This record gives sequence, C-alpha cells and structure tokens, in this order.
Amino acid sequence: MGIRPIARIFGQWIKLCIAAYVAMSLAMVCWTFLWPEPELNKIVPADAIICLGGGMDKYGVLAESTLNRVDRCVELYRAGLAPVILFTGGTSTFDGPSAAGQMSRYAIAFGLPASAILTENRAHSTLQNALFSLPLIPDTASLIVVTEAFHLPRSWTSIKWAVWELDAQSPSIALVMSEKVRRNRDGSFNKTALFRESIAIWFNALRAIAYSAAKQSGWAEHRLEGLLH
Repeated sequence: MGIRPIARIFGQWIKLCIAAYVAMSLAMVCWTFLWPEPELNKIVPADAIICLGGGMDKYGVLAESTLNRVDRCVELYRAGLAPVILFTGGTSTFDGPSAAGQMSRYAIAFGLPASAILTENRAHSTLQNALFSLPLIPDTASLIVVTEAFHLPRSWTSIKWAVWELDAQSPSIALVMSEKVRRNRDGSFNKTALFRESIAIWFNALRAIAYSAAKQSGWAEHRLEGLLH
C-alpha cells in the first residue's frame, strides 16, 4: 500500500474523530442545559446517596461547586430520600485532607448526623469514585448520584462500568444535579468546565477500556489504579 492510500485512510479517521467529538459536545451542551431541576416529590427514595467529590485546593478548601453538591445531598437526606450519604474524593496533596473528609465535615456542620455518613478517601477521578465507592455499599439496590448536570452522564457510565468490573449487583440509579454547570465569580457559566468535560468523556472511556484490558492481562492492583488516576 502506497503513501497516498494510507494518508487518505488516516484523513478519514481524523474526520470521523472530529465528527464524533463535535456530536458528543453538542449532546453534552443539550443535556447540561435541558436537564430538569430536581423535584423532591418526584424522586424515588433510594438506599444511598453518592456525592461525587469536586474541586478542592491544596489547603483542603472545597470549591463552591463541591459545596453545592453537598448542599443538594443534605437536602435530599432531609427529605427522607435516603438513609445514608457516601462522600467520595481523595486528597489533593500527599498528606493533606481528603475531599470526602472535608465534605463530610461541612455536612455535619450543617446538621447532618455522622451516623448517616460514609466516606471513600482514595478516588482521584470519576472512574475511581465509582470503583472505590460501590464496595462500601455492597447490598445497595438503588442509588441517587449527585453532581453537576454536565457531569451526570459520565458519572452514570462510570458506575455502570464499575458494576460490571466488580461483578456487583447493578443498582437502579437516579441522577440529581446540584447545578447545571459551574459558574464564574460574576455568575456566568464556566465555559472551561464544559470544554474540559467534552474531553474527559473520551478519556474516561479510554481509561476504562485500558483498565479492563490490563486487568485481564494480570496487572498488579497498584498499576491498575494508576490507569484511572
């Protein structure tokens, strides 16, 4: 095969990848801004709420978007929609506090009982959120997952992947947004967050495939976890 046929095939693949990226990005924008506001009386009660960790600086200060997630989870708990909240999120520095720990402290400060809290302190990605959280709630038949609207589909697919990877019971999943998308200090939508999510969707899928393939090849657990970091 000559250079030109190879170049033509490569060019077609590039066009296909660009078209897939544009289509997924448009779909992401649509679900972000069309996702309905949660109506508590229409949410089916679940066995547990999972609050996905968001931004946190090196000093352990949670980002406003993360606090909004916690606020929503506490609201759902107080409405009697689940008996327990699982906060998931690791550290931003080697010896610093975990996002899960900081979220739980914030929730307790606002009246959430410590007995209603579980924490997962290792995760540094959405895939790890799912993979490390499910073993902590092994008998759960139903979940409510809370994060921003733009992040909900990736969260759902991550949990479904983790269920398959762990050969666990597949729970029903209700997706509840904390807000549509992160906002800048002036109140405008954070377009950078949307762009990063449009890339993260693809990396999420590639890392999940790589993890599953490496696991089948017999990789050690610490090497596997590095694929999802």
